[in-house]
Amino acid sequence: MNNASSIMMQSITKRCSILISASIAPSKISSTIRCTSSIAISSWERTSHSKRVHYYCHAPLHPLPTIAARQLQSSPFSSSSGKPTKNAKKKMIPRKAALHLTPKAREIFRKLIEATGSEGIKLKYEMSSQHALRMAFKFDLIKDAKTELSFDDEGVSLEVLDDGVTPKPPAESWNDNLPKLYIDSGAFMKVLGGKLDVKVNPETGDIIPLLFDREGNEMDPNA
Repeated sequence: MNNASSIMMQSITKRCSILISASIAPSKISSTIRCTSSIAISSWERTSHSKRVHYYCHAPLHPLPTIAARQLQSSPFSSSSGKPTKNAKKKMIPRKAALHLTPKAREIFRKLIEATGSEGIKLKYEMSSQHALRMAFKFDLIKDAKTELSFDDEGVSLEVLDDGVTPKPPAESWNDNLPKLYIDSGAFMKVLGGKLDVKVNPETGDIIPLLFDREGNEMDPNA
């Protein structure tokens, strides 16, 4: 066996076989790619009956991960404990709150949460239930924060510092496990940097959001 034949007879444990079949007529060209893991021999073969020339080339191929392995790699949770892994997505703590609360709003929120046993209040921006094709700001009580809040909802503390006036900053309130006003992710960009006040409808008792921009102008949810 000559040197060329010896090289072509080398075996590998895992390979990728690329079969390119080209007919004599230029208009009839087809190609196929196939992957196998069996041991094969590099070879050149000319088939006279079909008038096609077949070229086989072999190269080592790393095994593709299974579906379960790919899911484990992409999941932020451990498959054994269900707890977040070290690579789980973490939310950055902002320097200041996304929304400023008036003392009146803060007091009403705290009393409402205490009276209803809720875990917080969510500010939402969605279709109005009273006016067709109109958007509106509204409040929802949060009964179970684990199921009713998403990763992108951001909390604003209802607490103040020892002076009784200054709002508790995110750096101190982010993980204090106290009830908060949560800004729904769909409303976040709409109200970012604004001020939130409330008014109470004397007939229904509903609490209505009043939002103001940085210049002090009342926000129009449909603007």
